[in-house]
Amino acid sequence: VQVRQRFSDDHLTAEEIPVVVAEQLQRPAIAERIQPGMRVCITCGSRGIQNLPILVRSVVDFCRSRQAEPFVTPAMGSHGGGTVEGNLEILSGYGITEENVGVPVMASMDVVKIGQLEDGETPVYCDRFAAEADGIVVYNKVKPHTDFKGEHESGLLKMMAIGLAKHKGCSALHRRGFD
Repeated sequence: VQVRQRFSDDHLTAEEIPVVVAEQLQRPAIAERIQPGMRVCITCGSRGIQNLPILVRSVVDFCRSRQAEPFVTPAMGSHGGGTVEGNLEILSGYGITEENVGVPVMASMDVVKIGQLEDGETPVYCDRFAAEADGIVVYNKVKPHTDFKGEHESGLLKMMAIGLAKHKGCSALHRRGFD
């Protein structure tokens, strides 16, 4: 039996990406949250995303169009050896540099405790730069986790709970196990 499978070849060109990103971010539920003068943290993770510098620059440009002051921060937990240098090396490898995205890339392993889990024991941390910002744009792809299946796997929630928590928070949550 001959079988033929055809995959959609629909895709955006590099020139179309900024236009589509701007259209999506202009929706009132999103645009109204970015106010003039706000310092806005834009997260970048350690998962490869095609055209990442163009996409991040598009989010930066949108924030600037709202007269906000954006910056980028790595949100990758313990990836890159759980070090500032390792985080910056990963981002640079993806093309995320101040020159490419037009704003500072502010990297630190400093975190602040913003709460704790219902168990009363497990702390919840957030990157200090992100916590001090007026707003955070959590930018990431959403995909199934490579090691387990569950209600919450990879993507935006993981970036908030693990990525922005840096090595300290990542370690605290990973000690609890996948369950």
